[in-house]
Amino acid sequence: MRYFFTAFIVTILLSGCATRNAFSKLEISEEQELATENTRSGKIQFEEKSGGIFSAVFLNNISPDKEKNTNDFYICVYTKSQNEDLKIKLNEKEPLETKELPHANKFAHLLPITSDWTKNYFVSFKEDTNSSIILEIESGQFSSGELYFSKD
Repeated sequence: MRYFFTAFIVTILLSGCATRNAFSKLEISEEQELATENTRSGKIQFEEKSGGIFSAVFLNNISPDKEKNTNDFYICVYTKSQNEDLKIKLNEKEPLETKELPHANKFAHLLPITSDWTKNYFVSFKEDTNSSIILEIESGQFSSGELYFSKD
């Protein structure tokens, strides 16, 4: 019985010092926290060769008051070959709109790293009824592979 009370008291004392989550110490906004949870980053590659890097933010889960008739993404891409066209698909469907954005834009604060080397895009797709959506980014022979996002 003595060990039970000792363990109980230690548990209470330690749980009082625990933080709610990893973001609580970083002093970031709730919107930036949601953006981090809804961001996928990686390489655009072909076999072992890397053709660039990207970060894609699923905007629908960040702005719950936004109309839900589209699936919107903020995408930052750096490709070695600037001459290649970028192809972005959602569940193997073409976007409704792809707009290149300047470096200073209304979504730039959602990604922690920005540079003059990247190109920034706002990409909008017709809403998909699937609860899980798959985004793919291609540049010439290079591809990101499948990026899985879930709708909240």
